[in-house]
Amino acid sequence: MSLFLDSPVSRAGYYFATAVGLTWGFVCSTGKVERRNGLWVFTGMPKRAFGRGGSCVGGCYLTDSNVSDDILEHEAVHKRQWQRYGMLFPLLYGLAGRDPLKNRFEIEAGLEKGGYLRRRRRPRKTTRPASS
Repeated sequence: MSLFLDSPVSRAGYYFATAVGLTWGFVCSTGKVERRNGLWVFTGMPKRAFGRGGSCVGGCYLTDSNVSDDILEHEAVHKRQWQRYGMLFPLLYGLAGRDPLKNRFEIEAGLEKGGYLRRRRRPRKTTRPASS
């Protein structure tokens, strides 16, 4: 299996997916295109061109406007997954299931940063009044 993980084979798959993402993004994007967090970020994409709030294809993130710092950190992990698995990634992702709360790739990328869970509030420290 190591032939396909973090190997020249997986890297070739990542570059192919990135070429597809770049083409798709430049053809469909009507918004800003920029480099952030090591990703090509394409905004203004039609909703039918991506899943959920956006999609990572190789080193490209395709979305309409979902570009917070947390989201881009989450998507940078997906980029790394593309690099590790190459063209096996879409298959493995699909086999992991559509429920992001159970999908190991979404869990690894961070459910909170991906917007799948609300951020947990840290309990406030309360000060007790001084005893007399």
